[in-house]
Amino acid sequence: MINSVIQEWRADVICLQETKLEGNSGEEIKQVWGKRGVKYGELKASGTRGGILMMWDNNVWEGEVVEIGSYTLTCSFKSRVNGFTWHMTGVYAPTCNLERQEVWWEIGAVRSLFTGPWVLGGDFNIVRYASEKRNCSRTSVYMNDFSDVIEDMELIDPPLEGGNYTWARGSNLEAVSRIDRIMYSSEWGESFGNVKQELLPRVCSDHAPIALKSGCWSHTKSYFKFEGWWLETEGFYERIKDWWTSFEFEGRPDFILASKLKAMKTKLKDWSVNTYGNLEKRKKEMLNRVHEFDNIQQSRPLTEEETLQKASVVKEFEEYAKKEEIAWRQRSRTLWIKQGDKNTKFFQRMANAHKRFNHIDKLVVDDQELVDPIDIKTEIISFYRKLYKENENWRPSFNMNQCPSISFEEQQELQKPFEEEEVLLGLKACAVDKAPGPDGYTMGFFVNCWEIVKGDLMSTMQNFHSQEFFEKSFNATYIALIPKKSGAKELRDFRPISLIGSVYKLIAKILTERLKKVMHKLVDTQQMAFLRGRQITDAILIANECLDSRVKEKSPGVMCKLDIEKAYDHVSWSFLLEIMQRMGFELKWIRWIKFCISTVKFSILINGSPEGFFSSDRGLRQGDPLSPFLFIIVMEGLNNMLKTAHTKGWIRGFNVANEGNLRLEVTHLQYADDTLIFCDAEESQLKILRVILILFEATSGLHINWRKSLIFPINEVNRMQHLTEILGGEIGKLPTVYLGMPLGAKSKSNEIWNGVLERCERRLSRWKAQYLSRGGRLTLINSVLNVLPTYLMSVFPLPSKVEERIDALRRNFLWNGEKEYKGFHLVKWKTVILSKKQGGLGIRNLKKQNKSLMMKWLWRFPKEEQALWVRVIQAKYEKIDHWKTKVVTFAYGISLWRSIRNLWHCFFQRTRFNINNGRKILFWDDNWLGNGSLKQLFPDIYLLNQEHEATVQEVWSIHGWNLTYRRMIQDWEVDRLAEFYGTLDHFGGLKEGEDTLTWIHHSKGIFTVSSAYKNLNQMGTQLRFLPWKLIWKVKIPYKVAVFTWLVVKEAVLTQENLMKRGIHMCPRCFFCELQAETINHLFLHCKVVRQLWHLFTSFRGISWTMPQRANQAIESWNTEGSDSTDQSRWRIVPAVIWWTIWKERNMRCFESISSPLHRIKTNCIITFCYWCSLEYVDDPIVVIDILGSL
Repeated sequence: MINSVIQEWRADVICLQETKLEGNSGEEIKQVWGKRGVKYGELKASGTRGGILMMWDNNVWEGEVVEIGSYTLTCSFKSRVNGFTWHMTGVYAPTCNLERQEVWWEIGAVRSLFTGPWVLGGDFNIVRYASEKRNCSRTSVYMNDFSDVIEDMELIDPPLEGGNYTWARGSNLEAVSRIDRIMYSSEWGESFGNVKQELLPRVCSDHAPIALKSGCWSHTKSYFKFEGWWLETEGFYERIKDWWTSFEFEGRPDFILASKLKAMKTKLKDWSVNTYGNLEKRKKEMLNRVHEFDNIQQSRPLTEEETLQKASVVKEFEEYAKKEEIAWRQRSRTLWIKQGDKNTKFFQRMANAHKRFNHIDKLVVDDQELVDPIDIKTEIISFYRKLYKENENWRPSFNMNQCPSISFEEQQELQKPFEEEEVLLGLKACAVDKAPGPDGYTMGFFVNCWEIVKGDLMSTMQNFHSQEFFEKSFNATYIALIPKKSGAKELRDFRPISLIGSVYKLIAKILTERLKKVMHKLVDTQQMAFLRGRQITDAILIANECLDSRVKEKSPGVMCKLDIEKAYDHVSWSFLLEIMQRMGFELKWIRWIKFCISTVKFSILINGSPEGFFSSDRGLRQGDPLSPFLFIIVMEGLNNMLKTAHTKGWIRGFNVANEGNLRLEVTHLQYADDTLIFCDAEESQLKILRVILILFEATSGLHINWRKSLIFPINEVNRMQHLTEILGGEIGKLPTVYLGMPLGAKSKSNEIWNGVLERCERRLSRWKAQYLSRGGRLTLINSVLNVLPTYLMSVFPLPSKVEERIDALRRNFLWNGEKEYKGFHLVKWKTVILSKKQGGLGIRNLKKQNKSLMMKWLWRFPKEEQALWVRVIQAKYEKIDHWKTKVVTFAYGISLWRSIRNLWHCFFQRTRFNINNGRKILFWDDNWLGNGSLKQLFPDIYLLNQEHEATVQEVWSIHGWNLTYRRMIQDWEVDRLAEFYGTLDHFGGLKEGEDTLTWIHHSKGIFTVSSAYKNLNQMGTQLRFLPWKLIWKVKIPYKVAVFTWLVVKEAVLTQENLMKRGIHMCPRCFFCELQAETINHLFLHCKVVRQLWHLFTSFRGISWTMPQRANQAIESWNTEGSDSTDQSRWRIVPAVIWWTIWKERNMRCFESISSPLHRIKTNCIITFCYWCSLEYVDDPIVVIDILGSL
């Protein structure tokens, strides 16, 4: 078998684990290799246990054994072609958890023996994530240890393609897991293209072989894409204006616009090539010129002219570097990191990772594997031609019962002429950096050149309004194939995302904004997707509460989780347009929509190259702003059928109402195409459901994919297999996942967070930290938090263990990206997670964020009385007043509301009542006067009163308060009663309108998650003064702002701070060599840094007394320049000086290179001038202005 793997896969290096070879095995190894030139190293087995054998092709690699450990074998390899050197460590870990700890120590020790490219692989006998082992729901401490080792070694753990598990046991694969893996360092990955880890067929072992493969990218033809960095070039706007006005075409306005955009592409491509050429090449040319000036400075000071020339070259280099960074950021689609922070290497890595993930080098069709690029291209084009081809010549008409309809006024609003303000708002609402369509233009071009192009754009819009069509080239579309999973090989495993042209995108955006205004009226409450005020989490809450009610009711039921196959792609246009007509849309609007969806021409992007050109007969495009809203109109057809069946008693849903309340049955929930159906476990109901789904498919074209649809038994269901056969699908098992959230799981379980933890670990992989500035790392941490845990934290309480794990991941990622002194956490985490205003870095406190997110439900509850989720909660838990439900006392279980209701006191004490008609506010119990409830303020008067449950309206009249007491008031109670009525005198009387709650921590009285978090995060925080505005509001690179924060916090790793952390050294300053290197000495008082401060004070002609500490210095410096006209420049000086001196200090410390004082001054001035340029502050300065200060 091994020999066949070598021959078939042409492996250059092979590592075998658990060889069980003790003696001399040279001849056996040669037989296994099967050809000449084999060399090997081995770790001999201990009896029948263990053993590692590493073999390599000596004609390709010159190898030698570097280290043989107890559990590892390490070899070095040098290419016989180009001399590239790397190391590989093979591992065979024991199954004992305690022994495995020794393996982690050994791996760490081996890594310390060498630097550079490294591969680590083998049998680790443990999985990293719970998802890598069947029926594993708990992330153990040993799995976390394994993850920590991978992160500490800064290894890339690539996804496994071709399968999920590497080890299996039993004839029916009762136990399967992924205990084998290959990982590599970022340096190794950079040296090879298109690296993939692939599962090979398992033949004669319980382990399947895995291969780490690399290959070159196939060259494909590219197409025009508007580059974001073009906007940053000097004179770009004027250049576009001159070109645009020079174009002359005749014809319809839309034809003229299309022709001008086409002509502009030619101009832009020629200008870019001729003026800038290859950015990386030009950047290197500038860098070489800087080195020439540096070499001159080694022997003599630069002349004034040379200093100016060097400054100009450095600035030009920085500009090219920034353009390159913008270009790679655009390619990487990593838009959450700000440009200008020198994260180019990270953007390159992300762009290459996307390219590798999306690359199609093989395709499986009818169990046959296609590898030839022409075959792959032919099959993909054929597949999508068929996909968008209508298969039926006729579809039955759909009679929609009690269809909602829009009014005449709403029709007129939809069809009114397009105004310039509306078009500009629509343009600005589009993302400026998203991938362009066939025309190649991002929306950033139109936003920045609006005054130039608006005349042609508006003429095109007006022509579309009157003629109901536009140039068909605007509707050309590229389909980008995005894998739904790693190692996708079948076309059904790819999601087709449409990249539409810029002009059509604008038209569709404007139509969408108009359509949104009437959608609430047309779409039923069971549909949660895309509509303002309805949220995806509503469906999660309702679904879990429905299951909880049914489980506690103990009566049999079924839940159907339907998967609609290729939902957008199969929509029948005639069905969509028929429903819109029934909903009252006029013919003009319907003709607009019909033209937008029916004149599309598709090309498929295959490995970056557009292939094919064909039209469609059905379907909506994912990526078209109109599509989500048109699709939920289509899904209203299914909703209408299900509601009709429920009304007629053919289907009964899950009752959520408490005993004694009116029944409230939920039959179904929809979020776009994700549909849940609840009904009794009765044959008759499932037959009706089957008929409904067949009718819906016949009319709409949407087909239920029964291979992926699941039917879940709730409680004890007899003849479940028979019921499943009636409807179709497979029998499912709770808990499951719905809309990416747990469904049917215990709400306080740690296990439901496994997926979040896994994704957080992958997104915060420490190898990424090497390529990101600390500012970039900080942005990524907050980006990951906003996308991953926040979604779950909106509904589920965050367990403490999960919080600790995510905090550990964020903490390590933030601090461990530095090459020097890795592992030091410079500032306490409890300070880091404070807001910037409080002296922290603004990383979110997870527990407080969780509370803030869940309190939003309590704010929404009294305000959304007609929402389905409110009706469900109200029926199930009963309201005790207009603002809240009863306290939930039963066990948590599947229900989510108890955890939310428990936050009522925390929420309520941050609100006050806005009293109007007084009908909803309890006189005694509610805090309607603003200083506490009357029951709390006057408990004695409350006991005397008879109207304990009265509202304010019930005890108020135009004559005053109508309060009755249980007995006569005693003389000794008169003063207290007078005080009580004195408090009531502040009330100004009732007004029209409903009573409302007001959130006291927002200027408009509206609850927001951010204001709640801000308030919770401020509680109990006492920090010394920190001039946060002078750090974060100053326009400097983000990474420099983070560094300035560290200086002000006195946390930078000077020698003094290193000694505090147990590193023994002589703490002498690298500049003056006279005093200890402390924060305040290095950045304020050293004679060299004083020269830099003097550089700027002499330029301004002022005398400034140096404070003792850094935080005092930055505040004093700002005060000194508060009256200046160039305050924006003045404020950046401390950051410029500290950044310059720190970079020079590190050069002296780590590279033993010392610059003379005049060069340090020059570097400081150049940095200052560059940061003052248009990239950062709209107040530029040139070197010559301050050159006399040298």
